[in-house]
Amino acid sequence: MGFPVENLDEGRLTSLCETNRCETNEHSVHRFGRSRSTQDALVRLTANPQDACALVAVYDAFGSHLKASALRWFGRNLELRNRAVLSILVAVGRQAGSYDPHSMNISEWVFWVAEAEARRLREALDAGGSSCERTRRAM
Repeated sequence: MGFPVENLDEGRLTSLCETNRCETNEHSVHRFGRSRSTQDALVRLTANPQDACALVAVYDAFGSHLKASALRWFGRNLELRNRAVLSILVAVGRQAGSYDPHSMNISEWVFWVAEAEARRLREALDAGGSSCERTRRAM
């Protein structure tokens, strides 16, 4: 079934950067301020949407936003929520080039990307007729 999604909540996502020798850690997010480091991460993601360290920087800064969107759209199903968070993070990487700092701040942009991707995933799940237990969208 791929890689274990439960690692997100155990802090192992950050260790991905350590193993790839990137200099992203708890302190680097705050070194220039969250907004500056996240803008830098989005610039790097524009060039390479698979930049693991840039994705970790985004996750470190906005993981709670990503999880909140997943919770709104997938309710109590932990496995679906964790998989949704990963998909949302990938969507942020893919769409990083669309971020315009003059039209909205980073947290707004991440929120809208997260909501759009979570909604797309929910609609795909509902349309797929999955045999697994369906979860109702949390209100």
